[in-house]
Amino acid sequence: MQRLTAVLVVGAVGLAACGGGQGGAGAASTGSRSGPVTSASASRALIVVAEEPATGYQNSPTTVRLMRPDGTVAGRLTVKQGANVVRAGGGRIFVVENDGALKAIHPDGSVENLGSVGSGQPNGFAVSPDGTHWMWSTWDTNGVSQVHIAGDGMSQRVVAQMQSRDQSVHAYSWTGGGAFIDHKPNGIGGYILFDASFGEVDRLDPNNFTTTPLRNGSCQFSDQSRDGTVACFPGSGDPNSRSISIIKNDGSSKTIQLAMPRFAQDGDAFFSRDGQRLSVAGAANAGTNNQPERYGTDVITTIDASIQRLAIDGVRASDEMQGQAWLDDGSLVVWRPDNAAGAPPAVYLVGPAGKVTQLGGRGTPIGVITG
Repeated sequence: MQRLTAVLVVGAVGLAACGGGQGGAGAASTGSRSGPVTSASASRALIVVAEEPATGYQNSPTTVRLMRPDGTVAGRLTVKQGANVVRAGGGRIFVVENDGALKAIHPDGSVENLGSVGSGQPNGFAVSPDGTHWMWSTWDTNGVSQVHIAGDGMSQRVVAQMQSRDQSVHAYSWTGGGAFIDHKPNGIGGYILFDASFGEVDRLDPNNFTTTPLRNGSCQFSDQSRDGTVACFPGSGDPNSRSISIIKNDGSSKTIQLAMPRFAQDGDAFFSRDGQRLSVAGAANAGTNNQPERYGTDVITTIDASIQRLAIDGVRASDEMQGQAWLDDGSLVVWRPDNAAGAPPAVYLVGPAGKVTQLGGRGTPIGVITG
């Protein structure tokens, strides 16, 4: 892949080497402090937050901030108007331009040309946790949908294809449990707050590019852990009942009831990197009554199916981070979106013991890179 200097990044502060004092661990930050990057691998994780302007990336530049887990700012960059900052992983921040050109910004501010994802913005994009492979989906006016994969040391190829006016294949997620493609019905409308899978799901093997269907019945897939355990939302005809199921490889399962009305709308669920915990997010559907939306997140201990509320209310994991929201140490990255109830928009890191560290204000967390 080619590294270059380009007008994609119109400004960068502190990306190569950050000077200045560093606040103590757990200190909240509104994005005004910077400190040196330490050498310990655990502390080198940087949470990437895209501050897409309220008017949209098509109309104004997007500021991206790189946050350390202790709440200090490692650096900032500004991406030009018209470029969509979509994901981050490994050492790359992925950006798609309006003509479909895919580029990666590195922590030192350099820009890498990664080829093309088509003639415009893809309708789905996912990145492997190490940032070395990426998957996206396209759809044309003839009803042909395709899922593509590319990455370091390989040529771009199509790994799934369908021709239908009613359904399309879609790059759904890429978490610690693998890469997943869903068969999404076209034209779904309504008040939908989460990027859920609404159809059958296949697991993609990125080594031989084969797909294997996941058999979860009517249970709406959300994530799969490294050991093959699946988290999914069972269908329910009861408007006053919501639950989540954890299904193991041997077919055994546990179903956990979710609190109402906090989970009136099923959200998403993601396994921690060791599979021992599962975050579950939902919403109260307050927006249907023209009220600020009330989000909620609970954490399930998978070994005994015990469930407890997250240490902070009104937040959720982002669709962009998916399973990357869990860091190696068991911390969870969550955010409060614009116009949500409870407090101003912000990003937070919730530690394994419940300690909450603010990672600046408004913005969407899109991934983790190594600084």
